[in-house]
Order: sequence, then structure tokens, then C-alpha cells
Amino acid sequence: MPSYGIALIFCSNNYISTFTSFNYKLVILGITFIFTFLLPTINALILLKTGRINSLQMETSKERIIPYAGASLYHFALYYLFYNAQFPETFQLLILASAVSILITFLITLKWKISAHMVGIGGVAGGLLGIIYRLQTDLVLMLLISILASGIIGYARLKLNAHSPSQVYAGFALGFFVELILMILY
Repeated sequence: MPSYGIALIFCSNNYISTFTSFNYKLVILGITFIFTFLLPTINALILLKTGRINSLQMETSKERIIPYAGASLYHFALYYLFYNAQFPETFQLLILASAVSILITFLITLKWKISAHMVGIGGVAGGLLGIIYRLQTDLVLMLLISILASGIIGYARLKLNAHSPSQVYAGFALGFFVELILMILY
């Protein structure tokens, strides 16, 4: 989801997108994709191959512990990289909030199953709202699309019996409010 969020920023009409060169955009998006999707996916495949998880769906809370801990570490490493490379603060905050969301998801998973899909899409929606506030830019259409996508994803998780309604709502709220609060407060 962080890759989607950053791509949405680059596809919108705002000063970050306008004053960022195409090559710089590719670097930011590429690094984000590697740290937030590729590396966690490789970890999950290794865990599957070694029998530590039964499927990539990671249906039990116990199966999610190692992948979530790893994903959290990758997100914090990406934040550290963005911070030291002095990438725009907006990107730093988006990644920091994503790392915090995954860390909280990891901690919740120790006791209860929460929808990580909804944490992710809720984070996109909360991040967009935070960017609207922070940059005073018009991303309302993208925000509405992300909320619609949230509803579709939430419905799918319920229809697949992957989560209960409380797990879906809690996941969305967690992602949304962590992103929004960090974007507004810093």
C-alpha cells in the first residue's frame, strides 16, 4: 500500500509531484516497492518453503507474527533511509506511519487477528486526508476512490470469511488514524 500511496501523490497535481523529476520519482517509488512489497514477499515465500507458514494467506494469528515483524523492520529501515537521504518530509511521514501501523498490527496479532488488508487501505485513506490537510492540495477524488476501495476490500474480507466485522473495522481505523495523526502532528 505505501507504493500505491506514493504513486497517487505522484499522479496528482501538487507541488511535490510538480517539482520532482521523473527519475527522482522512479527512485522513490522503486525503493518503496522493494522495501514494502518485494522484501516482505520474499520473506513470506521463504517461510512458506520452510514450513513456518501453511499458506500465503497466513490464516492464523500465529502464522502472521514473523511476517509482520519482518515487514515492520523493513518499513522502519525504509524510513531511516528516506530520513538520511533527506527525501521530502511527506514521504518520510507516510513511511513512518506505515511502519508504526505494521508494528501495532504485529502487537495486536499476538492476541487477536486484525485485518492487515484494511490496515493498509485505511492507511492510504488516512495518508491522503493528511496530505490534503498538510499540503493544502486537492486530492479529494483520490480520497473518495480510496474509501470506495476500502469498502470493496472490507466486503471481500468478510465475504471470504477471512475476518469478522470487528477485525475489518479495527484494521481500517488503525491504518487510517495512525497515518492521519502522524501527517497532521509532524
